[in-house]
Amino acid sequence: MTTSTTAANAETLPTVTVFSKNDCSRCDATEAKFIKAGVPFREINVEEDTEPRAEFGNKTALEHVVERYGRTMPVVVVENGVWDDHWSSLRPDKVLELIALFEKQGATIPAGERAAHKTNNL
Repeated sequence: MTTSTTAANAETLPTVTVFSKNDCSRCDATEAKFIKAGVPFREINVEEDTEPRAEFGNKTALEHVVERYGRTMPVVVVENGVWDDHWSSLRPDKVLELIALFEKQGATIPAGERAAHKTNNL
């Protein structure tokens, strides 16, 4: 991934994970907003990613999400080591707040690279 993030900004910028499922219009809308704005995120489809992972305490992505955040998709998890946030469903207020943070830090994905985001699965 190439961004205009400086070393100082990289320490304070959060990682963004979007837990999604198939045929979920709210998931698609949230991801589309992030892609359009150039917010780097990792997508984990809980219906397709079915192997247990160490990062989830040897649980599947779905088991992890249901246990920690509930069943409503998408679940967006924002972490930077200092503060954490998460939300479920379509939350335009939270999406816009996160977009503004990345724009303020100059850490969005360059416009020419945004379309490839989905296939690269940052």
